[in-house]
Amino acid sequence: MLRGSMTAAAEELGTSQPSVSRLIAELEASTGLALFTRNGGRIQATDAGSAFYREVDRSFVGLEKLAHSAREIRQFGSGRLRLVAAPVLALSFVPMVIERFLAAYPRIAISLEMRSEGTIQRWASSAYCDIGFATTTPDAFGVTSAELYRLPGVCALPAGHRLVAHKRIHARDLRGESLILPSYADDTRSSLDRVLRQAEVNQVPTIETPYGATICAIVSRGLGVGIVNPLATFDANPTRIQFRPFSPDIVFRGFTVCPQRQHTTPIVDSFLEIANDTMALEAKRWTT
Repeated sequence: MLRGSMTAAAEELGTSQPSVSRLIAELEASTGLALFTRNGGRIQATDAGSAFYREVDRSFVGLEKLAHSAREIRQFGSGRLRLVAAPVLALSFVPMVIERFLAAYPRIAISLEMRSEGTIQRWASSAYCDIGFATTTPDAFGVTSAELYRLPGVCALPAGHRLVAHKRIHARDLRGESLILPSYADDTRSSLDRVLRQAEVNQVPTIETPYGATICAIVSRGLGVGIVNPLATFDANPTRIQFRPFSPDIVFRGFTVCPQRQHTTPIVDSFLEIANDTMALEAKRWTT
C-alpha cells in the first residue's frame, strides 16, 4: 500500500518479492477480498483493499496504545488511583494536584471521594483508598501518615464589612460580631475558643459547622464573620467575601494517610510528591 509494488515492499521488509506475493495471496484467500489489481509489475489497491488497510492501520494504532498502557501498568501498577479527602481539601487543593498529576500521567484513572475524617481514617486503615487527605491527627491502625501543611487561619469577612479596612484582624476586633465558627469536630475549635476568651470575645457563635467551605458560604451571605483554613479561600468570590490574616495564630494542619505497604507503589509516590510540591508553593501565599 505504501510502496506501490511487491518488489519495493519486499525491500522495505528485508524479504523476497515471492514471499510478499504469497502472503498477499493468502490474505486475499482468508478474507475473501480482492485487495489489489495487478498491472505488470505494479499493483493498485482496490476499494476493498483501501478500506481493509484503514482498518488494519487503526488496529496497529490500537496495538501501540496497548503497548503504552502495558508500560504504564509495569511502572504504575493497575493504572488507577483512589483518593479520599476531607471537604476543605477535596474542594480546592486536591483538584489542583490532580491537574498537575494528569498533565504528567494523562492515562492514569483517578477516583476522588469527599468523606468525613473518620471515614478517611477507616478507608486508609482497610486499604479501601490509596491516599487519604485529612485535617485531623491520624490515629488509625495500619496507616502511614505525614504532615502535609501547617497554616495560620484567616478571618473571613463579608465584602463591605467594616473590618475589611484592616490589614490584619485581631481577636479583640471580633467583640460584638456574629461569629461563624468551626464545630468541636474540628481540631482548631478549642484553641480558637481560648484565643477569643482571652480577648474577651464572649458572645455565643451564631452558627457552628465543621466545614470551612460552609463557613465561607455563610459569611459570603453577610451572616457573620469566621476563622477558616486558608485552603477554603480558593476560588472564593471577592465581591462577596474577603479574607484577612488573623492574630493570634490559629494553626490548621493537614495530613496524608496511606495504607501501610510492603512494597513501594510508584503511582502513589508520584502523586504524593506532586501534592507536597503543590502545597509548598501554595503555602507561601499565607506564610510570607
